[in-house]
Amino acid sequence: MEMQHSTMQVGLGQDSGASDMAMHASSMQHGSMDGAAPGTRRVTVVGAGFSGTLTAIRLLHFADTPLEICLIEREEGYRYGGIAFGQASTNWEHMLNIQAGRITLRRERPEDFLEWANEEADRSEWPQKWQYHTFGVACVVPRRIFRQYLAERLRGAAADAHAEVTLRELTGEVIDVRGQGGGYVVKYADAGPEGGVHDLPSDQVILATGHLSPVQAPFYHRIKDSDRFIADPYAPGAQEWFRAVGAQESVLVTGSALSAFDTVISLVHAGHRGQILICSRGGHMHGTYPADHEHDIWQARRPPFLDAEKLTPEAVVEGVKAEYAHLRDEQGVEPGSALEAVFPERVMKAWEPYVIELISRMEARDVRMLLDRYKSLIVTNRTSTVREIGGVVRSRMRGFNGAPKTVDVLPAGIQDMRPVEDGTKIRVIFADQPDIVVDRVVNCLGNTTDYEHADHPLWNGLVNAHGYAQPQTKTHRGIEVGPHGQLIAADGEMAPGLFGVGPMRQGDETTRRGRLGAFVFSIGTLRNQCFDTAMEVLRGARSASDEEQMDIPDGIHHCLIRSSDWIAADLTAEEPQATRLRERLQDYARESAYPNAVNYLQAQDRTERRKYRGILDDDLADFGVALAREFDLTAQQARRTVSLLSTLVEKHAVHNLCDITKLAGWDSQYGGQVKHAPKKGA
Repeated sequence: MEMQHSTMQVGLGQDSGASDMAMHASSMQHGSMDGAAPGTRRVTVVGAGFSGTLTAIRLLHFADTPLEICLIEREEGYRYGGIAFGQASTNWEHMLNIQAGRITLRRERPEDFLEWANEEADRSEWPQKWQYHTFGVACVVPRRIFRQYLAERLRGAAADAHAEVTLRELTGEVIDVRGQGGGYVVKYADAGPEGGVHDLPSDQVILATGHLSPVQAPFYHRIKDSDRFIADPYAPGAQEWFRAVGAQESVLVTGSALSAFDTVISLVHAGHRGQILICSRGGHMHGTYPADHEHDIWQARRPPFLDAEKLTPEAVVEGVKAEYAHLRDEQGVEPGSALEAVFPERVMKAWEPYVIELISRMEARDVRMLLDRYKSLIVTNRTSTVREIGGVVRSRMRGFNGAPKTVDVLPAGIQDMRPVEDGTKIRVIFADQPDIVVDRVVNCLGNTTDYEHADHPLWNGLVNAHGYAQPQTKTHRGIEVGPHGQLIAADGEMAPGLFGVGPMRQGDETTRRGRLGAFVFSIGTLRNQCFDTAMEVLRGARSASDEEQMDIPDGIHHCLIRSSDWIAADLTAEEPQATRLRERLQDYARESAYPNAVNYLQAQDRTERRKYRGILDDDLADFGVALAREFDLTAQQARRTVSLLSTLVEKHAVHNLCDITKLAGWDSQYGGQVKHAPKKGA
């Protein structure tokens, strides 16, 4: 099957969508893609937003055998950024809700973004406000700059990759993934009404499809086709819609989470000066970080209510309220203080281990009920906003001399909406207060999370037609995945060679790591997923032809002692030789293999990675020879032992590099800007 494709070019566009399109168009070629070159495996990444782009970067960093990486994106305006940072969904007033010092693509190199922004970035298309700006650890960052950072790091990774590792970028919508011949066929359609459909044979597939479509509440059914209503404030064309809103028109925003704040920023940037009503049932709103805010990680005691033999929803709600009040008293939180502004976020972070326990002990229906009922409260308390976001909204929620109040919060339940006055306005009908009439309505209720009933043809096929995936069991948010993002099929087994990164893993992030609110798909969360999944995919590519099949139990790589015990048990059960072997493996893993693996994973470029990979491999080979001699092992036993140890140590190193409680130290020019807050105990 013939298809259009483009290879990575040096001149990636910075800001202009047109320049991106020109780059892709200029590199279009025609060629057979039925199979990669002989001996070359193919990994297809579906989606080139944040998660897809970063996963491709990680694959390019560490692939050391022949590999073709195909990166497919259906919407050019989302390429390299997705809806969060993409060209189609943002303007220059949209800021990242996290400080510049915390948005590196590589946690092992925390200064990477700052070095790029201050020393490498092409600023020729930046607004004047940012062209001469020096970024520091605590700076805010326009999302479009972050998109450029992603694009240029992808370009650099492709240029620095192994000679037999290539990146191929495709444009089209993936409509099906079907197993065939030990791999998969990815079926995708070209853009446009007359676009052709193509088959892309792939050895492994990584799904980075981003969010499902926005929630469509029943009360929208009368206005869903009105040009006075926008169903998705991040859709291509949404910024043009905001610019078409009259300066004095009234706007109702349904939902009060971060997308509502983005909508206010879009309206203000477009010159809107009229009334904005932010409506949600509970009226909950994100707070604003203090000017001198520093993120901190607390430790908190295990909430006493968890000692109960049975956890009912009522007991959980009352227990959470009581423990929250206890922690407020213990920390001396005063109303209106700087600590009060960040207190809920820090407590919810500290409670993540207990969320894992809580969910594991409760019935799935009760977990879903609590997450649904308290969704707005959880979302708005889990994170505050930087002042450049929250301040835009908060300043308009109070009046100034000569500047009237223009933003109000409306806690109310909506029953219905209908066009009035020849369709030029919309009447909003509430359950418990008088109707109102507004000029425009913006849907900010969030995105659909139910993959069992997804209107996305790809996910409908994966879940319902093929059974390669299943809805996340406890939360019914997203899909069920293994520890490295492997899709769990309908029969409960891992679907070999199928992985997911991104929002489809939000239920797993909650049940496995206790994350709630926006932190189920924050930059830090997705960054860890992309790194870990890319390394697992590359391990799979290496072991596909490896005679030593590695059936390693999940989770043992979190601890080198458990890893060593498992390997030793695989070789011998005889004491005291088993004890001596375990100790020998533990000592070697801790003192040699693990430091070498970390050096390899932290290497700055391919030359360094090749050097440290050589050191690691040579050292492991020597260790295998010594092990065979000391414990009278056969060559096959020694080879298997070293192979298992290498895999587990690398997994352990990746796990630690992704651990937020072990943030890498700052050893660059920015080190002096970082204050390390002391841990809080309870």
